[in-house]
Amino acid sequence: MHDHDLIPYKSDTVVPAYLPLPRFLVSMDLSNDAKILYALLFDRAGISRENGYIEPDGRIRLYFTLEEAKEKLRRSRQAATRAFQELERSGLIIRRKQGLGRPAVITLNIFSSNREGSLHE
Repeated sequence: MHDHDLIPYKSDTVVPAYLPLPRFLVSMDLSNDAKILYALLFDRAGISRENGYIEPDGRIRLYFTLEEAKEKLRRSRQAATRAFQELERSGLIIRRKQGLGRPAVITLNIFSSNREGSLHE
């Protein structure tokens, strides 16, 4: 991006599309790659919800491949894999492999609004 592409942010400025970054991520002991990946997954979950990708238990189902993560994060395959692993270890995502070259089904967990510090399942 060049300086001439930038404009002042004013009260009447149209806000560009952005990723939702849940505030609870900021203080979590996760790499920035994992935090941005979660924001990307959270954004994709909104699209999945709109399209009716809902599991029988009500969880929103989404698909986001390692290749997509690598491209969106502009990082290596190894770095994208580590980000997914961090999110799995922290309990923020659950990945269910489907096999046969099909992408894993991903569901998200978020902190409940009434219980700070524990994951809502």
